[in-house]
Amino acid sequence: MNSESMTDPDSTAADSLTAGPYDLLIDMSACALDQAKLDRHVAKLLKYCGFADVVDRLSVVLPPSLKLQPRPEWPGVLRSSADGAGLFDLAVEEATVRRRALLVVIGPLLPSNEVLLHLWRAVHSDPLLGVAQPRFADARTDGIFPFPYSGEVPSHGLTSKRALAELPEIAITAELLSSCLLLRREVVAALGPSGPFRSLPGALALGLCRARRKGYRNVVSNRAVVVLPADPSEEAQRLVYPKLESADMTTLLDMYPDHARAGAEIERRASRRLEQLLAAAHPPALQSRRLLLDFRGMSAIHNGTSQVMLGLLDGLSSVEHPSWEVVVQSQSEAARFHGLAERYPGLVHAHGDIAGAYAAALMPNQPWALETVAQLHRHALVNIFNILDTIAWDVLYAVDLRVEETWRFIAAHADGLAYISSFSRQRFQPRFPVKPCVQERVIHLSLDGNDHSDPAVGAQAPLDHVLLFGNDYDHKDLVPTLQVLSDAFPLQKFMVLGAASCALPRVEYVPSGQVSGDEVHRLIATAQAVVFPSHYEGFGLPVVESLAYGRSVLVRKSALWDEIAAHSCLPGRMIEFDDTVSLVEGLGRVLAGLPVSELSCATALADGVRPPNWHSYALDLLDFVEECLHRTDIARWTEREHTLTWMKL
Repeated sequence: MNSESMTDPDSTAADSLTAGPYDLLIDMSACALDQAKLDRHVAKLLKYCGFADVVDRLSVVLPPSLKLQPRPEWPGVLRSSADGAGLFDLAVEEATVRRRALLVVIGPLLPSNEVLLHLWRAVHSDPLLGVAQPRFADARTDGIFPFPYSGEVPSHGLTSKRALAELPEIAITAELLSSCLLLRREVVAALGPSGPFRSLPGALALGLCRARRKGYRNVVSNRAVVVLPADPSEEAQRLVYPKLESADMTTLLDMYPDHARAGAEIERRASRRLEQLLAAAHPPALQSRRLLLDFRGMSAIHNGTSQVMLGLLDGLSSVEHPSWEVVVQSQSEAARFHGLAERYPGLVHAHGDIAGAYAAALMPNQPWALETVAQLHRHALVNIFNILDTIAWDVLYAVDLRVEETWRFIAAHADGLAYISSFSRQRFQPRFPVKPCVQERVIHLSLDGNDHSDPAVGAQAPLDHVLLFGNDYDHKDLVPTLQVLSDAFPLQKFMVLGAASCALPRVEYVPSGQVSGDEVHRLIATAQAVVFPSHYEGFGLPVVESLAYGRSVLVRKSALWDEIAAHSCLPGRMIEFDDTVSLVEGLGRVLAGLPVSELSCATALADGVRPPNWHSYALDLLDFVEECLHRTDIARWTEREHTLTWMKL
């Protein structure tokens, strides 16, 4: 840039290739410098930062007892004083007369002249953006300092430059005192005297309040980065965002009580949270991204949901994932019941409230309330939900009405929806229309017999019982089916897993939930046949386990069982029935050793392709997480944020 390019004071087009005319005011009063260091710093600003070519008015607030003499190589007018507010007023008065903007630098910063081009473009992108400031980087880590919310240093770390590049080019904020500010000439002309303030930060803070009350907003350029000194003499956050002395803050609030709202306004900014999450998605080199597994839906019982979660952890434990730090968030009682910490020592285990920022959150089961969705959104950039089935909503009585609005919300606003079967996907989509921007993928649970059977248990001799699986829900149809079979086979012994006891002869009841997995496997492996009478399932792990032990399994006719058979090659037989007649006939033929019609297996598997197992399930889910993260859309995240905020969640 050169002085010839700045002859028109009104040349303020946002797309200008050069910045307009401005004066420079630097405040070194709080710096521990001797005369030589002060001289060298000013020389660096003018020569190496490029300001000597564009600035012909330089004002310097000096440390006590130091002076600054002009040098031949310093062009223009040099003014220096230890009176910060007084020198600020003089600089403002002269810039007003000469119709110039004013760049204010506080502390030992060396902003390059190129930074000013970004600030100039930012402040002139809108006629009522009055003050522009850059972002600030730590020279030792290259990390970007976050904004000082509520006047405190944020608990989260620095933002990576890679994350900063994902943010919008500019951000409009409340008035915010920082160590580098460009005031456009209209704001300079409207500032007025500093009044009761004696320090430059105090006078500048007053000016920012006045500018805001006149309608001029502060704008931050996320493309302008000023690097702090490698070894700053002051605490870094204070160097970047100076804090007023308590007396000055009291005076300012007496004059403008509503200034207290500025900190609250910055605190509420959606981009504050977005910046934290982008930093988690793009951490510094050699740091792993963090993946949150929300296992809070796991109960301290054995059921299908806990089986899916444990299978996922089994798979993750067999996968090398150096780019991810996996955190399992669970309830303490459930974690103890399932022995998560002992069983999976390579993963991080957390309980209680979710804390920190994550690149992605994966919920292995669908959410039941919007509050859960909001929590995951607050802590993870990408939110993915694993849809097991829609049974709870379809059967009505199993859940409250919040489920419908929750599932409609994730169908519109989630980053990704995984389904454990195409059958579940085909149930979910017409009930809760999924927006095209939501990534979807069917990822089958393990269909590998080795994951679902224990050779020692499988070697036990068969016993004389027929095993029925289910629970007390109506769609499981367990008790009516048991009544039919007990009447049809009066001499047959039945074992029933999951139903409350009822007065039927030759029937033994096994309560579900608290029975160990080993005992369930023993019941399956030694059964003459297994009956699974449910009308509605999303996958049916008990069926897969029974097939893994080579059992003949009678299932109610459903497209799900065709899908399971087509993607598996288990040693057992799957036999369908669609009414009581075909059920009784099918079980009778199995018990008599007669031929039966069974579903064809492995028809969807290409030659040489093995069925999915827990290892491949974990790999596919991680790949899906990566895909969703790669397709991150900031506009969609912002829409989700605003929607949840509007809903007061």
